[in-house]
Amino acid sequence: MKLRIRKGIFSWSLVNENGTTVAKISNQKLMGAAKKISDAKGKVIFTTDIVNLPVKKKDWNYADTRKYIIYKDGEPVAIANLSLDENPERTKAFILRPPQVGKMNVETPYGIWIIQRQKNNSLTITHDEVQLASVTPFFIFKPIYLEFTEKYEITFWAGIYMLIEYMMHEDDLIVV
Repeated sequence: MKLRIRKGIFSWSLVNENGTTVAKISNQKLMGAAKKISDAKGKVIFTTDIVNLPVKKKDWNYADTRKYIIYKDGEPVAIANLSLDENPERTKAFILRPPQVGKMNVETPYGIWIIQRQKNNSLTITHDEVQLASVTPFFIFKPIYLEFTEKYEITFWAGIYMLIEYMMHEDDLIVV
């Protein structure tokens, strides 16, 4: 299935080839990272958020990072970790460019999915080296499309797309 991502001011619509909205992503609050994933009828199925884990204080508390999570009924159903590019070829032209996020590992109910950023800022989503989906390049003046296998529910794919949005904007520079 191929869906077009239509971005609004505070929301995204996932539209099928017939022009019908099949899922919607919107902010939980006016500002913030948390999002609601709704089906075509407007029923909230999933939520997503970025969670900052506590700084290491004890031996058992080893986390000092962020997690990117999809929730269903308040319980995590997918947890993602980001990896920076070790040798980012696409950023060599920029001297002051910070390392970009090149990969995300997502623990889903269906196994570990790998979301890999390509040189042209498109993405591939694989599981056990089998491609499940692709997203057309970000940061260009063309529509973004999510093309995926119909094996999983559309609202889950919308949640995965939101994790991709988090990933693609993680390394944005904020100039003050």
